[in-house]
Amino acid sequence: MGIEVARSKHGIFLCQRKYTIDLLSEIGLLGSKSVDTPIEQNHKLFQCSNSANIDKGRYQRLVGKLLYLSHTRPDITYVVNVVSQFMHDPRKLHMDVVERILRYLKSTLGK
Repeated sequence: MGIEVARSKHGIFLCQRKYTIDLLSEIGLLGSKSVDTPIEQNHKLFQCSNSANIDKGRYQRLVGKLLYLSHTRPDITYVVNVVSQFMHDPRKLHMDVVERILRYLKSTLGK
């Protein structure tokens, strides 16, 4: 399932570090520059029909994987919810936010 379980005297901890690394390597972002936040502050996403089209299937797969990852990463839950609202007609500006989330995950692999 991609969830690692660690037990200590402080409790049980769940982690998806390997799942995240595999995801980053699968899409070619393992060597990319990381960012400090999953989305820019006050960034507004909206449906934009004049933006460039992207591969809808790829977008849906990535957002689905991020939804699964958000089970152990509450820090990305909000922004993944936002990008999942555009799965019916994703555009380049939506994919840019998905890639930013992935670059954020790269900087926080140990969470």
